[in-house]
Amino acid sequence: MIKKILSLVFIISMIFLCGFKFKERPYVILSAGTISSTTLQRIERVFFVGQRINYAIVSPDGLKYSGVRMQLSTQSDKTTNYGYSIISTEDLFIDKYSKSYQNYFVPRKAGRYILQFFYLNKKNYPFAHVEFMVQ
Repeated sequence: MIKKILSLVFIISMIFLCGFKFKERPYVILSAGTISSTTLQRIERVFFVGQRINYAIVSPDGLKYSGVRMQLSTQSDKTTNYGYSIISTEDLFIDKYSKSYQNYFVPRKAGRYILQFFYLNKKNYPFAHVEFMVQ
């Protein structure tokens, strides 16, 4: 009986000492300036019309697939599809082992924007997205 209790305590302690590693999900960073290790601490969600917005997809574990679709859409009460209208879509081919990808875009109108990233073989579910405002 004591051996069973000790073995159970040993197994439980090994589980907690070894720890669980959760897979980190990809995320998107927006910045009006260049994206570097110092600007990662600053979260920007409000930009101006005509301002260059730099974005970076950061994936600590790497991407699952190399084909990625970037979709920029805006929300308005004057459109169909629940107020969302797609502004631009771009297909990117990023190395699967790459930890990040950077690019930029320039918004031409004020409003609420959504930047989403999809895998090309799973176009219905974004793996990373961010919402921001343009004034």
